[in-house]
Amino acid sequence: MSIPLDRLYHYIDRVAEDIYGASVLIYRFWPHGSKNIEDLNRLSSYAWQQTITSPAIWCHDQEPLDHAHYSQHLKQKHNSQWEDICRRTGVITPTINNLNYNWNWFEKNLLLHSEQRSHNLEKYRNNNKLIPVYYWSHAVIAREWFRYAEYAQQRKQVKKTFLIYNRAWSGTREYRLRFAELLVSLGLQDNCQTTVNPIEPELGVHYETHQFNNPIWRPSTVLENFFPISTAPSHYSADFDIEDYEATDIEVVLETLFDDDRLHLTEKSLRPIACAQPFILAGTHGSLEYLRSYGFKTFGDVWDESYDLVEDPAERLIQIAELMKYISNWLPHQRERNMAEAQAIADYNRQYFFSQEFANKIINELKNNLKISFEMLESSDNYRAWLKRWTQLLTYPEVRKFLKNNNIYTEPTESSVDFLVKSAQQALSQKET
Repeated sequence: MSIPLDRLYHYIDRVAEDIYGASVLIYRFWPHGSKNIEDLNRLSSYAWQQTITSPAIWCHDQEPLDHAHYSQHLKQKHNSQWEDICRRTGVITPTINNLNYNWNWFEKNLLLHSEQRSHNLEKYRNNNKLIPVYYWSHAVIAREWFRYAEYAQQRKQVKKTFLIYNRAWSGTREYRLRFAELLVSLGLQDNCQTTVNPIEPELGVHYETHQFNNPIWRPSTVLENFFPISTAPSHYSADFDIEDYEATDIEVVLETLFDDDRLHLTEKSLRPIACAQPFILAGTHGSLEYLRSYGFKTFGDVWDESYDLVEDPAERLIQIAELMKYISNWLPHQRERNMAEAQAIADYNRQYFFSQEFANKIINELKNNLKISFEMLESSDNYRAWLKRWTQLLTYPEVRKFLKNNNIYTEPTESSVDFLVKSAQQALSQKET
């Protein structure tokens, strides 16, 4: 399945340029889904002069931020003659510096992200001179991915109470194995339409030999004895299967982040909303309140949602499993009454999800946060550091020789440097008066 995320980034490019009033540089991971820092590339090809005069927006809005990981995995950019010269002078070292390696004349650049309550943001703000710009990227994306769910007509023939998509379990998703074990311990496996993956599809290792980041999630049960093995492809969370929703009452969403303090909800949380399915959300604490803050309703009047307030992840997981046990024990008349009430909420959520009101809310949030960030950018101490670097560079005969002979538009020339130095000096002078 091809997911044309570049359409999103071209849209962000246009929105940002409209707000800023001039060109911007968009960097995003390509191919999409990559977590390799060397794949954080420009959306378009830019002339060298444009890369100096335009602010950069580093898009890390699909995955949770990981400052420590990218601090430890620094790599040199692809070598060119100009980069080799810069490296030899020591004035500019063309090395990827976490998520910010653009040596333009702005003191800071922008980091587009999709998480709240994040410990990473201060590190990027202080260590890497990036101005965080939050928006709920997965809400924008999910409206596109699940657009046909608006018109899907369900014909319920319920066979299982709970629908649970459980595929990958590496990294922040290790808790999913322990969750499957809890289902077995409570005798819930027959109430669930779900699967397990004994061999992690991204790592190619069995959970018995896996080195867990958090050992409390290691299962002691042979899970494949109780659940079918998953055959779902990696893109499955970007799609929906109406037959799965027709055959179940409630989806239990296993989010990317659970054993964490951050709020980062993906398309997984929005899929049952788009499909008008009641849900229980296994995310970080406060995730249901996060949804309500955007205008959605949750199911606290139908079942106990206090699990969402539990900060300890192990206890929160137990409470979710015990809630499922409680629901599975409803008497027929209780189930009929409660599911009718839950379905009314789910129907409202789907209508709101596809409404222009919700679309405006998430897009205006992006625009407002970009506007604030560009104002912060303009108030920074711009031009001075760039002029100092170029004053030093121009003292090297090798640099001056390259500038005089270069005719590659993506690298500096004698005329472009001369023009930009004068422009920066003028802009700095105006800023200081």
